[in-house]
Amino acid sequence: MLESNLPSWRQDLKSSRKKEGKSPSNKWIQLATVSKKNQPRLRTVVFRGWHKDSSMIIFTDRRSEKIEHLKSNPYAEILWFFLKTKSQYRFKGKISELSDDKNYWDTLSEKSKSSWFWRSPGERINPKLQSDYEILSNLPKSENFVVLNFEIDSVDLLKLEQPIHKRYLWEKIKKWEKTEINP
Repeated sequence: MLESNLPSWRQDLKSSRKKEGKSPSNKWIQLATVSKKNQPRLRTVVFRGWHKDSSMIIFTDRRSEKIEHLKSNPYAEILWFFLKTKSQYRFKGKISELSDDKNYWDTLSEKSKSSWFWRSPGERINPKLQSDYEILSNLPKSENFVVLNFEIDSVDLLKLEQPIHKRYLWEKIKKWEKTEINP
């Protein structure tokens, strides 16, 4: 898709990411889900790129608790903060699993691929079994590897400017029209 056809928030986000440079915040995003007990759950995940003009890609382990959360409630929120631009993006939307994930698997390093064969996330580590964490080569795609597609419905940008903060809202239902709102 041509950049000129992208929602304007994508241009703002691209500018924030460019100014952030090689900082980890350029890839680290916070993903919020809701547990089966209706409790909020928040974790940092890695932004893996775009699936469509308004869909983010996230990799996760099928055995992680977020998968169960998303089965019972696919709605989620992502927070992405950029220190250098003092910009906070809040994305609201719905997450689904992409079935065509082989190309994503092929982009991973051998070290990363190996991690999908390790013990389940949250499982106690047995120090006597450190061989479980070997880096292997030529691994087939793991059944535990999941590509999540976060389809964005709205974007809320808060720019922490002086003397007055600025805030903008884009909604898919309104064809991504940018609206300035009270901070």
